[in-house]
Amino acid sequence: MNKIALILATYKPDLKMLNQALECSNLFDEVILHVNDKETFDIVKCESKIKIIYREKRVTVQEAFNEAIYWCDKKFILNFTDDDFFHKPHLENLLNFIRTNKNCPNIIHYPIYAGNEKDGWHIWGDNSIITYDKLIKQNLIPFSCVYKKYVWQDVGGYKSGEFSDWRFWLDVLKNKYELYYTANPVYYHREGHKETLSNKESISFNKEEFIKRIINEQN
Repeated sequence: MNKIALILATYKPDLKMLNQALECSNLFDEVILHVNDKETFDIVKCESKIKIIYREKRVTVQEAFNEAIYWCDKKFILNFTDDDFFHKPHLENLLNFIRTNKNCPNIIHYPIYAGNEKDGWHIWGDNSIITYDKLIKQNLIPFSCVYKKYVWQDVGGYKSGEFSDWRFWLDVLKNKYELYYTANPVYYHREGHKETLSNKESISFNKEEFIKRIINEQN
């Protein structure tokens, strides 16, 4: 049976958000929490079911994922942050599919609910085929994934520097991995309110220059 690990990176979280993120932790075969502040560590260290990596020096989310995944011994990885929370029925269906499928795909991608409690939620992501050429022309990643640990090993993990999550998936697609689609959103991703600058807008500001640099790195 395939086993799945939840990797959660956190730094001085809102404890309500952290608790929401951890509400479904018992559904996973392993939970690794990467913590960068002592206050949170002191709160969660009594959770015997959770493996905790504590670092006094703050690191990026991707650096936290890299370290936690390195120590993970389960076949499948689901990365998470403390500002997200799960849709439990859809999560249970996804984990059951992975556990019971002997020929489970290397990467399973799915849409998410994006938004917030004030402005409402919308489904973000669809079943369109994700290709390297398509992704490199976009300035965002229109999906979230569960993937096998050896995919992370094969591409050398998350690179340091800006937009490392985007670059990670470019490396994955460049290595000819295919993404299997499942239609049900697995979690809610909290975004800033509409009156604030969106992540998409901020990334678009230097889009052309950044894409040229990424293409040069990939060649």
